[in-house]
Amino acid sequence: MPNSTEDGNDDALLVELATQQNRKLLLWQLAADGRTFCGIRFIAQERNLQTASIDEQVQAFADDMLSDGEIRPEYDSMADWDDLEAKHGDTADQYLQT
Repeated sequence: MPNSTEDGNDDALLVELATQQNRKLLLWQLAADGRTFCGIRFIAQERNLQTASIDEQVQAFADDMLSDGEIRPEYDSMADWDDLEAKHGDTADQYLQT
């Protein structure tokens, strides 16, 4: 399993997120920096889920990001998916293949 993040908890979040089998969610989380893209940790904090299980945190993130299984239009328009793919596509592949 790749470890593209600095701590094991981030890796666990990515592993759990990969179970969603949604490449765009994974690319978004890989790009999450708290400034440009707010990811799982931001949503968990907003919903007071910091002590919740990893799967609950990931599900809250997915629920926030998705509408009928697709990235919400407001998020979709914020992302340069080609750029995210270029920067994080290989890492996303590694998580999705496990």
